[in-house]
Amino acid sequence: MKLKEVLNLPGVVAAAKFTPKGELESYKGEISESEARLAAHMCASNSVLMQTQARLFADYSRQPEWRSYQGWTMLGPETGVMVVGDTLCLLNCQEASINDLLAKLGG
Repeated sequence: MKLKEVLNLPGVVAAAKFTPKGELESYKGEISESEARLAAHMCASNSVLMQTQARLFADYSRQPEWRSYQGWTMLGPETGVMVVGDTLCLLNCQEASINDLLAKLGG
């Protein structure tokens, strides 16, 4: 999905694409380039951790489907972040529907 389309989803205030090394590829929305770079770095780092956790959980639970890591979500009282693949979305939690976003971003 293109960033312009992601940005049009309810509750998404900014979106960006990032590399596995945390480099910002592109961004759109209500953030500065500096903020987008910081978000890209944070999301790439967190994604590596979540991929490791998924592999460990797959081994521990004997449920290999956990190895098919798709992304992660972190929510605060007002704002949140959702990552699916190489796309990050910064969210207004009062307006975003996590289920709807997952359905549209996750395929």
